[in-house]
Amino acid sequence: MVNCLSCDEVCMSVHGVPEKVSIRLIAQSLRQGWHDFLDMALVSMGFAACFVVIGIVLMTGFVTIGMGPMVPPLIGGFMLFGPVSMAGYHALLAARKAGQSPRLGVAYGAMRHTPRPVWVMGLFCCFMVLLWLTDAGTLYSFMVGEWRHDWMSVLPHSSQLLRFHFGAAIMGGALSLIVYTVTVHAVPLLVRGQGTLVTAVTASVRAVGRSLFAHLLWAVLLALTVMASIFLLPALLVVLPVVAYASIHWNKTVFPEGANDTSA
Repeated sequence: MVNCLSCDEVCMSVHGVPEKVSIRLIAQSLRQGWHDFLDMALVSMGFAACFVVIGIVLMTGFVTIGMGPMVPPLIGGFMLFGPVSMAGYHALLAARKAGQSPRLGVAYGAMRHTPRPVWVMGLFCCFMVLLWLTDAGTLYSFMVGEWRHDWMSVLPHSSQLLRFHFGAAIMGGALSLIVYTVTVHAVPLLVRGQGTLVTAVTASVRAVGRSLFAHLLWAVLLALTVMASIFLLPALLVVLPVVAYASIHWNKTVFPEGANDTSA
């Protein structure tokens, strides 16, 4: 008889079988993320500031060229790059745990030396963003079809804009779900030095499948929180670090640290 490894055994050989998690752990992860932020508030906000500046520039640029209604899809696409920033926040947590002083140089240094597979994930996110914006742009040409230079056009204050935003949200939501499923655990695992790109992505997909409801609720919570804070960009200085730290703890709950560390 031919001995075949089960799917669980294959996963255990690299990352271990992902833990099943309940929705209670969402609140726990957020509390941990909040406490981490309070312990490193200034450096955490300083690292988030670069993303806030980029967001302001992009939003202003779109309104200036007359494509105000395209700002929400742009914000949604910009949000997909969030997992790549995980390396910086992970480095800050590691520095504090090691008794070192968390500094901006630690976060930016971690971004520069991020493992190549993480940047591959970043390119994947970039491709998905371009796909989202292309689809939204096509929809915009059919449903709006005119230049809108005012900031009010960013919000769906008319039936025409409401239909456009709804259609763009449906298309973007499907793409975001794909990105979320692939990256939610893959990026943190790669940042932790565990496994390869293929094994990390496989483990992430499997983890989402094992605790589907909890992961979907986590995704909706992150999306609504980050989207709302981007519209009020100063809030992103707090929200982004808290969400990043919470995501790190969420990942460590699903894949306990040291269980199958292939970097050793």
